[in-house]
Amino acid sequence: MIMGRLSGKTALITGAARGIGRAIALRFAAEGADLLLCDLNLESLRQVAAEAESNGVKTFVRKTDVAVREQVQQVVDEGIAELGMIHTVVNNAGVFFNAPFEQTTDEQYDRIMAINVKGVFLVSQIVIRHWLRHQVKGTIVNLASIGAAVAFVDSAAYCTTKGAVATMTRCIALEYGPRGIRANSMAPGIIDTPMLPSQEDNERWANTTIPLRRLGQPRDVADVALFLASDESRYITGEMIFVDGGWMLN
Repeated sequence: MIMGRLSGKTALITGAARGIGRAIALRFAAEGADLLLCDLNLESLRQVAAEAESNGVKTFVRKTDVAVREQVQQVVDEGIAELGMIHTVVNNAGVFFNAPFEQTTDEQYDRIMAINVKGVFLVSQIVIRHWLRHQVKGTIVNLASIGAAVAFVDSAAYCTTKGAVATMTRCIALEYGPRGIRANSMAPGIIDTPMLPSQEDNERWANTTIPLRRLGQPRDVADVALFLASDESRYITGEMIFVDGGWMLN
């Protein structure tokens, strides 16, 4: 086991098979954290786990729909039995689509709310119950979005979910701060991941509009997640940190 900023800790990361979730998993592994990883893409998840294990850490992977309580309960219980108590939760699993408000279907709305909001609720609640039972001072890091603070055309459903995540994070921080449990969220701007449509157009836009003149990379978000999961942020809770290259300055 390497000695790092998360040595001796176990982290649960949802949506860990690609993009930001993958980057966070590998960053945490490089700092010594054992990993409980879940995603719907089991093949890619296993590849991430194998890469993480090259750092000498242990991993536990399960195909999981975070919107289904029974599946979340199972992966948390089995993961704790395999790796020991969870110390950090990163709620990264999420979906995105563009649609005009009046054309958004019930099915689209229900699914994005289920994954982006209910998934955060279920994972956090189930882990917090373990923490309270065992008097663990754990840390939650939630993936919100710049869309939690500003509105975008054709993104009403998505922005609604991320606003909900930011508010839920603050409520968890307030309610469980007296028990030593911290909760913070991150608000990424445009990050270069497989979820990003029209990459060339976005790169051109970023090079002329974002103050730092580039798209964000998954590692940019992963480094902030590491800070929020570590003891270095021990007096920070209920915050939403923008990881946007200065986009909000505009």
